[in-house]
Amino acid sequence: MKKDQPSLNLRAVDAHLERGDYGQALELLTPLVDLHPISTPAGSQVRFLMITSWMGQGQNEQALTMARALSRSGDVDKRQQAKQLVNILDAPSLERPDSWTMRLPPLEVTATGGSPPAVSSQRRSRKPKPPPPPPTGPTRAPAVGFAVVVIAVLAGLTLLLSGCVRIDADLELTGPDRMELTWQVQSINDQPMPWQRRFEQNLRRELPQLHIEHPSPGRQRITPGVQSSRDLNLLLQTMVTLAGRSAGVEQLPPPEFNLVERNWLVGIEQHLHLNLDLRHLPDIPGLEVNLRIDHGQIQHTVHSGEQVELDQSRWRWSPLGLGSLLIVVLMGCSLLLQGVRRKLGFGFPELPA
Repeated sequence: MKKDQPSLNLRAVDAHLERGDYGQALELLTPLVDLHPISTPAGSQVRFLMITSWMGQGQNEQALTMARALSRSGDVDKRQQAKQLVNILDAPSLERPDSWTMRLPPLEVTATGGSPPAVSSQRRSRKPKPPPPPPTGPTRAPAVGFAVVVIAVLAGLTLLLSGCVRIDADLELTGPDRMELTWQVQSINDQPMPWQRRFEQNLRRELPQLHIEHPSPGRQRITPGVQSSRDLNLLLQTMVTLAGRSAGVEQLPPPEFNLVERNWLVGIEQHLHLNLDLRHLPDIPGLEVNLRIDHGQIQHTVHSGEQVELDQSRWRWSPLGLGSLLIVVLMGCSLLLQGVRRKLGFGFPELPA
């Protein structure tokens, strides 16, 4: 008949482990190893507690040997737990930085229980106390140089935020001395910039005859309608001035264009010269100006610091001139037919008697 194993009481061992008394815990666990084989649940529990005690004492080699023995246990849970301990104990140890350790100087205790007076502190106490710091006085306002730097930084931010836009200007010759301008301002991030809102407010206040619409978020379309070249030139200069004022850019150069026309009775010869000079404009990142004439027949992209000159020539037939020419041709044909009739002896046409 098989002899029953004694009951296992590990309360005292747990109490020693909680207090950090690993040596006393090992003394209680060592006799239990012979009584409980490793294959039993109680034997596995005893050996796990021994591994904990050895790890607390820093004896990782003995703990690793016992953990490897437990990793071959028949119990799946115990075997998995032992393998985890093997991985932990078998990992390379890391060096502890000196900054993690606080070292205390050796303390000398006299017979009365106190510490001897420090000679260095007595010597330092003999030195005269440093004089008090001078008074700072009342708070002063920033100097002029600081204000100049702040203004320069704010101006740079204004220019940076004023950029990041694309301006599309489409100029069309609709007739003799008749031109139509379509101006579109598109923000790259599809959100209206602060200067765009100010620009629109200035346009509505200064030029109420303009038609302003928003086809998409962050886009403004400005159309003044069909006008003469002189009126459109003046209007464009005013719009550019308002745009520069809204963006915080002074002396923004307006575009210059000149329309020369020559009337040949049957048609008009038109020559348009456009000049846009951005060489004196401050460098604005992301600024892009697209110029198009007659719906893209001539187009060019301009950036800050560049200059462009565009020329467009075209011929436009005149309906009135063509009608006058047709009348002259018909009258010539009529006179020619009358001359032929007289030569044939028919004479001039007469009314009946």
